[in-house]
Amino acid sequence: MNRYKELVIAIMVLFLIFIHAEYSFCHDNHYGNKNVYMIIVNKMTLSDIDNMPNLLGLIEDSSIGLMNVRGLNGYRGAESFATINASNKAFANYDSSQFHNLDKEFKAIYESRIGLMDKQYEVGNIQMGRLYNQNEDNKYSPFIGALGYTLHKSGLKTAVFGNSDTDEELIRTSALIPMDPDGLIDYGNVDDILVKDNFYPYGIRTDYDKILDEIERVKSDASLIVVDTGDLNRLNSYGANLSTDEFYQKRNVILNNIDEFIEGLLNIIDKDNSLLMILSPNSGEERIDGNRLSPIIIWGKNVMKGIVVSNTTRQNGIIANLDISPTVVKFLDLKPENMAGNPIEYVEIEDSLNYIKSIIGPINLMSKTRSKTLSTYGTISLVIILLIIALVLLNIVPNEQILRGLKTGLLLIYVLPLAFMIISSFRIDNLIIFILALTLFSSLVIYVFYKCNSSKNILVVTYLYFILLFFDILLKGYFTKYSVLSHDPIIGARYFGIGNEMVGLFLMVSCMTAGLLYEKYSKKIIPILVMIGTTVLVGHPNLGANVGGTIALLSSSIYFVCGLYGKNLNLKNTILTLFIIGMAIGFLGYLDIRFSHSPTHLGNTLLSINEKGIGFVKNIIDRKLLMNVRLIGISFWTRVIIINIFAQIIVSHYYRDRVNSFMVSRLGNGYLSCIAGSIIGFLVNDSGLILSAISINMATILLLFIVIGEQDKIGQEVDEIG
Repeated sequence: MNRYKELVIAIMVLFLIFIHAEYSFCHDNHYGNKNVYMIIVNKMTLSDIDNMPNLLGLIEDSSIGLMNVRGLNGYRGAESFATINASNKAFANYDSSQFHNLDKEFKAIYESRIGLMDKQYEVGNIQMGRLYNQNEDNKYSPFIGALGYTLHKSGLKTAVFGNSDTDEELIRTSALIPMDPDGLIDYGNVDDILVKDNFYPYGIRTDYDKILDEIERVKSDASLIVVDTGDLNRLNSYGANLSTDEFYQKRNVILNNIDEFIEGLLNIIDKDNSLLMILSPNSGEERIDGNRLSPIIIWGKNVMKGIVVSNTTRQNGIIANLDISPTVVKFLDLKPENMAGNPIEYVEIEDSLNYIKSIIGPINLMSKTRSKTLSTYGTISLVIILLIIALVLLNIVPNEQILRGLKTGLLLIYVLPLAFMIISSFRIDNLIIFILALTLFSSLVIYVFYKCNSSKNILVVTYLYFILLFFDILLKGYFTKYSVLSHDPIIGARYFGIGNEMVGLFLMVSCMTAGLLYEKYSKKIIPILVMIGTTVLVGHPNLGANVGGTIALLSSSIYFVCGLYGKNLNLKNTILTLFIIGMAIGFLGYLDIRFSHSPTHLGNTLLSINEKGIGFVKNIIDRKLLMNVRLIGISFWTRVIIINIFAQIIVSHYYRDRVNSFMVSRLGNGYLSCIAGSIIGFLVNDSGLILSAISINMATILLLFIVIGEQDKIGQEVDEIG
C-alpha cells in the first residue's frame, strides 16, 4: 500500500514538474523568438540607395516607401525619434536624450534622478525627467516610451547599439526608440562603439564589426534591436567644413560601409523570424535634395516586394513615423497600447523604387508651392474684387469693353482652382512646367469664355466643379491628390479624405449646383438629394472623412431645405438643426468605429470621449477656438474674408434691387446656404478660416459676376444650362 502511495506521489510530482517545464517553455517562446532589427541611417536620401548595391538587391525582396518624419515642431533632431516611440507627436532634444551605458557611475546618477531600477539594464537616459518636462505643455499629451512599455509589459527585451556623437556633443537620439517610459533599455552599448579614423567627420566612425558582435550576443534574448549607424548624421553636421567633392567622397565611403554592414547583418539573421527596418527618422540630407519625406525599407517575414502603406495615410507609398511602433508590436504578436499609428501594410508592385521616385517629385512641388500659390490666388482675387468695388463706390459706369474685361477677370479667379486640380493630375514635378501649364490652361479657358461672352459661363464652370469634385471624392483623390488644394503629406495634418481647402470649394459649388438644378427642374427632391449626397461624401469615413466639413455641409443643407419650404430659422428650427447634426455625426462615428478597420479622426474622437468623459469635448472646443483665434491674427485669409464681406455689403447697398432679386430666387437660396455653411465651417474646424475664406470668396465672385452682368438674361440662361 505504501509503495502504491509512493508511486502515485512520484507520478504526481513528475507531472507537476512536466507541466511547469512545459509552461515555462511555452511562456518563454510564446512569441516564437522573433526579432525586429531597426537600422537607423539618419539623413539618408532616395538617391543614396543607388550607391548601395546590397541595399538595392534587398529592395528586390522588400517593400519601400516614404515616411513622414515630423515630430512636434519639425523634421530634424531628437523629436522625430521620440515621436516613433510615443502615443503621438512628442518633443525631445539632445539635452533630454542623454543615454549612457549604466555602469556604476551612470547607474548611480540615473537612480538619484529617476528612481531605483527594478532589475538590471545596460542603457538608460539620465535626463528622463527633462524629457517629461519638455512635454508638459504638449497639446498631444504623448505617452512617452510606448513601444518599450509594450515590450517590457509582455516580458520582451530591447537593445540599442551605436551613436551619432561628435567631438563636442553627445547625440544618442536612436536610443529614444526602444526605451520604456523610464528611459531604460535591457541591452546595449552607446558609449564604447566608435573608433578613431581621421578620414571621417570629427575623426571618428562607427565600429560595425563590434556592432555585429554585439547583435550576436543579444539576438537570442532581445526582441527589438536598434542600431544607430551614426556616420551620415556626423557628416551632415560637419558638411559645412567640406568642399562639394570632399563631401561626396566621404559620403560614398560612409554609404559603402553601411551597405557592407547590412550585408553582414543579413548573414546572421533568420528571415523567417525577423523583420528588418532601414529608415531615417529625420528628413534627408539637405545638401542633396531637401526631401522632407525620408525613405524606409522593410524586409523580412511576410513582407512582399512592393511599397508600404498604412491606415494612417491610406496613400500608397507613404507612412507616418507613428506607424513604426504598431508595426513592431504586430510583428511580435503583441497588442498595441498607447499608439496612435497603424501597422504598416504592403502593396505588391514590380518597380517599387521607381514608383517611389515618381511620386516624391509631385509631392515636393505641391508642398513647396502650396502656400505661395494659394496666397497668390487670394491676392489676385482681392485685387479684382477691390477694383470692381472701387468703380461702384466712385459711381463709374464702365463701357461694354471694360465690363467685358471685368467679367473675364472674375471668370479667371473663379476658374483658377479648377486649373489647380486639373493640371495636378499630370503629376508635374517641375516649377517652371507647373507655372506654364497653369498659365496655358487658364488662358485657354478665359479665351474661350471671352469669345462666348455669356453670363452662363460662370454657371457652366460651377457644374464642372461639382462633377469633378464629386467623382474625385468617390475615387479617393484620383484627380486632385497632388493639387495645391489637397492635403500635404509632408505637413501630415491629413493624408486622406478631403481637406478644408477643398471642402470650402465643394461647399460653395454644391449649394450653387443645388440652386441651379432647382431653378431648372422645379423639383425639390433633386436639390435635396444633391445636398444630402455631398454631405455623405464629405462625412463618410472611407471617402471625405472630414468632420468639420460634414457639419458645415449639413448646416448648409438644412438651411437650403428650410429655404425650399419657406421655413424661418427660428429657435425651434435651430434646436432641430443641432439635433440633426448631432445625430448625423453620431451615426457616422458609429459606422467608423463599427466597420472601419482603423477608425478615422471622428471615430477616435468619439472613443476618446467615451474613455475620458465630457471634459475631452471641452478640450476639443477650446483647441479649435484657440486655433481659429490664432489664425485670425496671423493668416492672409483673414483679409480675404474681411474684404469679401465688405464687397458683399457694398454691392448689396448699391445694387439693392438686383441683389434682392437674386437672393429671393432659387439660385439665391443656394448662395445664402453657402454663406450659412461657411460660417459654421469656420466655427467647427481647427483651420476653418481657410474653408470659410475660399467658400465666401467664390460666392462673392459669382455674386459680382451676376450683378454686373446682363441681369435680364441670367434667369433665361440658368434655364438653358440647368
